[in-house]
Amino acid sequence: MQQRIIKKIKHTGSSRIFPKFGAGVALIVIFCAFLMVIATFTPIQLIIITIPEEAFSDTIEFFSHSNSIDRITRVLNYIPQIPVVIMIASMLGAKTGMIAILLYVVTGLAGFPVFASGGGIDYLFKIRFGYIMGFFAGIFVTGKLLEKSPNRLNIMKAAIFGVIAIHIIGIIYLGAVLLLERESVYAILGWVLQLSGMQIFYDVFFGIIAAFTGRLLRYALWVATD
Repeated sequence: MQQRIIKKIKHTGSSRIFPKFGAGVALIVIFCAFLMVIATFTPIQLIIITIPEEAFSDTIEFFSHSNSIDRITRVLNYIPQIPVVIMIASMLGAKTGMIAILLYVVTGLAGFPVFASGGGIDYLFKIRFGYIMGFFAGIFVTGKLLEKSPNRLNIMKAAIFGVIAIHIIGIIYLGAVLLLERESVYAILGWVLQLSGMQIFYDVFFGIIAAFTGRLLRYALWVATD
């Protein structure tokens, strides 16, 4: 049994890059859409370093306090949506992965509260919706790059460019919505820094991990669906 599974993995691994669409993959697509909902409402707490100005102006005095470590760290609630998008792309590919994201987006626009702030057609006019639309670009870029060459270096490149594509679409959409609302350039830059400032670095880091995870899960799909 074990040898048959190994033989099957090697055969499917050499015959194509992503599993072909069928009933089994369709179930995985539905699960991936549900996984996006889980990622939306399951923040990961990260401890990050933020050094205040007084740490540089009076270093000895600042670090002489017993709670100096607490003063330079804070907890960030990281939402792992974008890494999950990258994982879906590396597992299912561009075309099938887009179906999973489309299912997630349509469900939200239909009124189901699967987005961070609820759901409904009005969500189209929220500044954060651009990043949701960017999921399609991330899936496409990551999936297409992996189709060319799924080696380790290319997996990393696919994850990085996929994350960047999501943020580019998000920033463009954000800027368009705020310009329609007659917001100032400074307000737009403030929102860009808030939503894509340090966030993009965390997305790249976790996106690379997610890309390699997706490639491993891809073999399990072949065994389960072929």
